[in-house]
Amino acid sequence: MIRDRGNIKWNAMMLPEHVKMLREWREKDEREEKPVLDEWALQDLNEQLLIAYQNHYEVELKIWKKDRTSKETGKIAVLDNKRRICILEDGRSFPFESIYGATILE
Repeated sequence: MIRDRGNIKWNAMMLPEHVKMLREWREKDEREEKPVLDEWALQDLNEQLLIAYQNHYEVELKIWKKDRTSKETGKIAVLDNKRRICILEDGRSFPFESIYGATILE
């Protein structure tokens, strides 16, 4: 059976500048751009959040944070329009600007 060392064997032939550039390229490639919502999508998102809050439904939020997207689930405890923040029952909070999707889980 052939036991290949993968990229380890090539590191000795690569200049440190090349290794650094490859790492930067990999980090840049993994970044995601913030989704842009139009007026209709924002209105739909607002309605989904209000329905989930008023009826105490569990909701799955799509969050954009630090060049990454993630999904968070929970029940909404507070929708604060003054501070523009959504707080889940377990204490996690998300600014409205970072939420780009909501799905009600039943």
